Amino acid sequence: MKGSEVQPASAMTKALIPTPLRTLTASGKNPYAQLAVLVVEDAAHMAGLICGILKSLGIGPIYQARNGDDALHMLANHAITLAIIDDLEPPLDGPAVVKTIRTAQAELPNAVPVIFVTARKHKSAILAARDAGVTEILSKPFSAVQLIARLDAVLARPRPLVKASGFVGPDRRRRVKDAQVERRKGKPDDEAPATR
Repeated sequence: MKGSEVQPASAMTKALIPTPLRTLTASGKNPYAQLAVLVVEDAAHMAGLICGILKSLGIGPIYQARNGDDALHMLANHAITLAIIDDLEPPLDGPAVVKTIRTAQAELPNAVPVIFVTARKHKSAILAARDAGVTEILSKPFSAVQLIARLDAVLARPRPLVKASGFVGPDRRRRVKDAQVERRKGKPDDEAPATR
């Protein structure tokens, strides 16, 4: 059929890569090739979709877990550089897995970036995930472009791990200010507007 020619996978993938990482790819370096990703998803079809997108980007190795316990085991025994974690079902749901990763003393990689995939759109669920220590949040349903944008955010703008009482996770401040901001000082009494 004319006009409906299918592009090769590599051309489609390059078109999906966000601009900052596209320049690295053009220079011959695949920014995703160095990643070892753990996909924690209890629904087989969704795990397949996520892994398919990751494979098309040249990511490898890709590990999979279907529940929280398996995820913690994988994180303790493999050099994972990024985790994509779903809501999961209790008793060890997604936020509980993330909180366990962030607060573990030795065997888990506390600073591993976590993209949290959720179907819950209520503000309380999003805040709970943030407070558990997720790095990025991706709402279902999502597109390949949205997943790649979260990967880009993790790679291009890494955030340091903050350990404070009641919170362990990535620094919530996303902007770095280059210049000092001059604070306003109160006007002298002779310049203050008169009150009635």
